[in-house]
Amino acid sequence: MFKRSLLPALTLTLSLGTALAAGSTVTIAYPSDFQSLDPAIGYDVQNWPVEHALFVTLLTYGKGTDLKPWAATDLGQVSKDGKTYTFKLRKGIQFADGEPTDAAAFKYAIERVLNPKTKSPQGGTGGWFGGLVGAADFVAGKAKTVSGIKVIDPLTLQFQLVKPDRTFLNVLATPFSAAVPKKAAEKWGSDFSHHVVGNGPFLLDSWTPGQKAVLVKNPSYFDKTGAAQIERLEFSLGLSEQVSLLRAQSGQIDVLGNGIPSAQFVSITQSPKYKPYVKSLVQVGTWYVFMNTQKAPFDNKLVRQAVNLAIDKARMVQLVNGRGKVTGQILPPGMPGFDPSIPAGTPDVARGAALLKQAGYKDSGALTLITTADEPGPKLAQAVQQQLAAIGMKVNIKALPGAEYINTITTPGTTAIGVSAWFQDYPDPSDFLDVLFEAAYIQPGGFNLSAYKNPAVDKQLAGLRGLPLDQALPGYQKAQKEILADFPWVPLFNPVQYNFINPRLTNTDVHPVWAYVYQDWKIK
Repeated sequence: MFKRSLLPALTLTLSLGTALAAGSTVTIAYPSDFQSLDPAIGYDVQNWPVEHALFVTLLTYGKGTDLKPWAATDLGQVSKDGKTYTFKLRKGIQFADGEPTDAAAFKYAIERVLNPKTKSPQGGTGGWFGGLVGAADFVAGKAKTVSGIKVIDPLTLQFQLVKPDRTFLNVLATPFSAAVPKKAAEKWGSDFSHHVVGNGPFLLDSWTPGQKAVLVKNPSYFDKTGAAQIERLEFSLGLSEQVSLLRAQSGQIDVLGNGIPSAQFVSITQSPKYKPYVKSLVQVGTWYVFMNTQKAPFDNKLVRQAVNLAIDKARMVQLVNGRGKVTGQILPPGMPGFDPSIPAGTPDVARGAALLKQAGYKDSGALTLITTADEPGPKLAQAVQQQLAAIGMKVNIKALPGAEYINTITTPGTTAIGVSAWFQDYPDPSDFLDVLFEAAYIQPGGFNLSAYKNPAVDKQLAGLRGLPLDQALPGYQKAQKEILADFPWVPLFNPVQYNFINPRLTNTDVHPVWAYVYQDWKIK
């Protein structure tokens, strides 16, 4: 979904000597390059499925959102106080360079995420691993290791939390928790992304940034029952969505990674010829406009409220060919805590203009609205531009390619207003409300894009993590209403993804967490 600008002539290749049978290659097209294939860094719906194919975590998800063991032998042993988790690891898992995937490899990987030098979106004490005993001292440089991650023996790993957190098992199923080989990671440093040495169902064979990436089946993958079913995945990167569609229609490309382009959506979905190619899924995600609550003019609540009143959400859904449902809240349908009592809201241009005047807003030059260059970002941004003009606010649009976009919006203080989207990492409301609104996530790589700070909400959210989910849900619904009352966002719609997948492939159902599970795909 996001793109990093690199020299297109630079090709990085690992020779894996994989013999490919005719027709054993599956081709996938994305309009943007990968942001990063380093599991400590890459964090979006384009990178995660690939990271999930390259790197093994202790736990993972089955066909739905039920956790199951992967590198671990079971779901772990949890202490009565809910603060200690102990895992036994499967024997014989190795990285492609021969380094063992043992308890030390998992400890090293998580400490690497926590290390501020890595610049991980989940780094520092505000990230998912900040609740580990000793994490604060490690991040501050007062300790060389995290005391709450203990290597009991090569195949036994133990975690100790400062306080109970029911989401910890979910976190251990994300790529951020994947083991990485210490030698290779330290050899390549910040460029490990382009030289990743994995242990999953696939291995990285080559990556020509901005053009092409190739994964090949890992012949030494430890779990034969879960081994990749195809020999080679070839990603075409940087193609326009229209060119990709033409190639898919001619059989040169099997899968459109970003789905069907808006301009051709109606013709494709209504064509009997392409009916077998179309797969749809209501995504657990939300498109939204964010405003930096610490940056003028959006440090004024009345200005943010005026923007909320200006936006015509129904128009946004029209722009994506009806592939969405308007919403007035942060949590999407399918996410525990979704509150059907919250209305989507309707635009009121006159009141929005009056509030802007009441706020004392003066046009001192057009603001810059940041959006991803990938669709539907530009279309949504243009609609926001027109609708804000109607209340007297001028904005210019800056559409950025993948990695530049994400690096810009996650650098604190650089973006006043922007268009973005968030999709679940795991099925818990904390994955939206904590990650997107806790003050701790106002950090490089963090996704509190609105720089929202509310100590009362922070305290409330922190207390909910230790409760069973059913007991915590009323608290999450209350916190959501308090956040919405401050207008840091304009929630737009919950998207419906329509994918274009060649019917020669089977087992391609879209996964609610991973989107694509490449290792499950089969060729008829």
